[in-house]
Amino acid sequence: MTHVVSHYGLWVVPALVFLEAAGGPFVPGETAFVVAAALASQGHGRIEWIIAVTVASAAVGTTAAYAVGRSRGRALPAAWPWFERRTRSGLERSQSFLQRNGAKALFVGRFVPILRATLGWMAGVSRMPPRRFLVWNVAGCVAWGCAVGTAAYYVGQAVVDTIERDVGVGAGVLAAVLLAFLGAQLLLKRTERA
Repeated sequence: MTHVVSHYGLWVVPALVFLEAAGGPFVPGETAFVVAAALASQGHGRIEWIIAVTVASAAVGTTAAYAVGRSRGRALPAAWPWFERRTRSGLERSQSFLQRNGAKALFVGRFVPILRATLGWMAGVSRMPPRRFLVWNVAGCVAWGCAVGTAAYYVGQAVVDTIERDVGVGAGVLAAVLLAFLGAQLLLKRTERA
């Protein structure tokens, strides 16, 4: 990924972030962002602009997915019956989860790799009110962009070296931290009910 960003330029970062946020679960948007922020620490670009453009790309990508999900979300899976059969239960669970925890899910989900790619579409399918969606989408994008960009910038060369060696380690650590946080939240809610 370092080679891609350095070879094609920093403009590739917002494009990849947009595609990931618009529904591409295997598009390396966050990885490109981390690489760009790390390269900025070495004098290749200004971190403020990289974060700002990345946040805007993520917000626009998720909003595009929301619009598609809201207008065509239920019709798209129905166009492919085999796809609808395989995804129906997962979509129903996701829709129920978003209806119960929409704002929190939209905010925290920005930090979870695969979930990040489905947030906009599922919020649209779940008919989350547009104003609520926009507020929490932008808040999540800003928090994610500032946290990830700043961390990558200050860690700098170590991040670039790690990404070149093993992308999965960084994603695994981030996923473990987020799962631990979500698990603690669920445990707290269950103990409050008891």
